[in-house]
Amino acid sequence: MSMSMDMDMSSSGPFKATNQNTALGYCTELSLFNNLFKCPRRQLTIPSNTRILRALESRRRRKTQQPSHPQGVLQQSYATIAASLRELSYPQPIFFTGRLSKHFTPLPVGRWLILVIYWTMLLCFLWSDTIVSPDSPMYAYKWEKVGFRAAWVSVAQIPFIYLLSCKFNPITLLTGISYERFNWLHRWAARTVFLTVAVHWSFFYTEWSLANYVKLEFEMMPMVKYGFGAWSVIGWMILSGFGFVRHLSYEVFVAQHICAAATLLWLLYVHVPAYARYNLYMAMGFIGFDWGSRIVWTLLRNTHLLDHGCKGALGYAASLEALPGDMVRITIENAGFKWGAGQHVYIAIPRLRPFGLHPFTIATACQRGNGELTSPLTMVVKAHSGYSRALHRAALREGDRTYRTFLTGPWGSPPDLYPYDSVVLIACSSGASFTTPLVQELVRRPACVRNVVLHWIVRSEEHFSWYKSELQALAEATQSGSLSLQIVVHVTNPSHSTDSIAPDEERKMTDSSKISAVDSESDTSSSMGSLSTLLEGKRDRFSSTLSMRSGSRPSVESMIRPMVEAALSETAVVVCGGVSITAQARTFVAALSDERAVHKGSGAQGIYLFSETYGW
Repeated sequence: MSMSMDMDMSSSGPFKATNQNTALGYCTELSLFNNLFKCPRRQLTIPSNTRILRALESRRRRKTQQPSHPQGVLQQSYATIAASLRELSYPQPIFFTGRLSKHFTPLPVGRWLILVIYWTMLLCFLWSDTIVSPDSPMYAYKWEKVGFRAAWVSVAQIPFIYLLSCKFNPITLLTGISYERFNWLHRWAARTVFLTVAVHWSFFYTEWSLANYVKLEFEMMPMVKYGFGAWSVIGWMILSGFGFVRHLSYEVFVAQHICAAATLLWLLYVHVPAYARYNLYMAMGFIGFDWGSRIVWTLLRNTHLLDHGCKGALGYAASLEALPGDMVRITIENAGFKWGAGQHVYIAIPRLRPFGLHPFTIATACQRGNGELTSPLTMVVKAHSGYSRALHRAALREGDRTYRTFLTGPWGSPPDLYPYDSVVLIACSSGASFTTPLVQELVRRPACVRNVVLHWIVRSEEHFSWYKSELQALAEATQSGSLSLQIVVHVTNPSHSTDSIAPDEERKMTDSSKISAVDSESDTSSSMGSLSTLLEGKRDRFSSTLSMRSGSRPSVESMIRPMVEAALSETAVVVCGGVSITAQARTFVAALSDERAVHKGSGAQGIYLFSETYGW
């Protein structure tokens, strides 16, 4: 797999200039590709902020609710383009729900399109001007020419792959897209380089085999062995990176993945000629900057140098509370720092798992009172195995004690819901950890939002206790405001027919914010119709309801369509759950947008979708 075959390492080879230009072209194309994400974000930010300011000014002057509409040619053109791209990219028609097969669910159409563009670019770089005709004076080098080109195409991708693994990276800074949402591209880029490396060594090996000096090549060029070693490490990282392997033990996966990544860089350093090692230096620079920044930030966070009013010992004091359904609540009463709704932190509790570090979503929104942070940092975690199971066992064993906890973060770029007229949030089970803070933030600062519907799907009525106080507080907080909030808890496997909400708690609520437990509608159309009627009635009188419905899981259409049809302007849909619910929501939103011809002259307004799937 030598990049210089039988030539001296100091030699640049007959194809060096062309191949270096190819590698430079790859970097240039990646920069342009990144601008495709950056430019639309900037175009969206300006119209969104303008609409928010216009709605707030209207409320101050006229005390009325003004829906947010795209104004002007620029905003209307952008809205039409955005709607068309959403309809094209959102669908995910094929998905699997089996314990093992779910990890092999195909990507959404939009991600496939990104990969097609990426692969097309690589194929152009790989095969342009590399096929030699028999009458060419370079025909004797036909195998080498492709082998060298594939080598350059492969090594040029290494910095990009390592960059996508970084939490501190320029792509996130430029696009505002959080690092974890690039994980899929990181994995597919690694699979791609595995194939281009296979092209690299197979063409050289074919030439050696035809010349009958494979054994001599391995003896004379030890660097070839390191090349095959690097290819094997890439293959191992791909296999160990599949979802079903990561699911077995997240901590073990992270540890071995870091070791494999370091080993790969060393093998490539020995294998790659000096004039191509700048690609490795770039990868090392990205990793060094990322890890250095994370270490400094973690030290500052846990020594409280960045915190407000939180001083004392290193780390934080966290309490654990066991909840029904193998859940555990982690609470840090005085975090001392701000976070955004929907963000996550990495936490470590050395007493329970000395080397454990795991990401968990923050289940509460950050609130301020008298200039100080007043809300505790809470995480509600499902106990699976490993770290989360250790947390649950500790909560059952010693639920009244606190643990010294270290954390890093907050991380993540949650969706901006303020510019939309209506918001639909759908969560399955522990997915409420992501959606509940978003609702809390909207209640605190509605901006353009007029109507919010939260659908929470759980198996048992006792699971309602996970967020009982938070949901009741939200219903009470919206009684005198300008925001209409509907919270519906869907119980798919009720243990009994009695109301799980105590009567005395129900009486505490006002007449316009009733908590009720009802049987779910067996007919989807009537269910959608009743909610549509309810929303129509809210346009003139804002109120809140918190209800519980028992029955089968509601359809995605019954949860999304009524709000979209009742909205006076654009609607945002946020879904957090497993592959099944997110894939169905993606496909339905795209179909509904096409059906209503949003922003295409019909008067129907756009539908924005943000989906969060369990695990990464």
